Amino acid sequence: MRTVSEVSKLTGVSIRTLQYYDKIGLLQPSARTEAAYRLYDNCDLEKLQQILLFRELEFPIKDIKQIINSSDFDRKKALAQQIELLTL
Repeated sequence: MRTVSEVSKLTGVSIRTLQYYDKIGLLQPSARTEAAYRLYDNCDLEKLQQILLFRELEFPIKDIKQIINSSDFDRKKALAQQIELLTL
């Protein structure tokens, strides 16, 4: 388990951004300490990696949230469409 600070240093994502992602339900930590510090596990880091990929491809946050949280959303199709748009 990693703290918000450790995840920030590891990924280059600001602490404020991680807190925002938690607030909007995009990336919620797997656990919290008794003092309410956020703790992220490896699955959370994988999810963050996916989020960062979609952000790099200029997906809006609301679309990323839909992609990440929906099991029936076709991720490959969405990526292909976004790549096609960027190419144009």
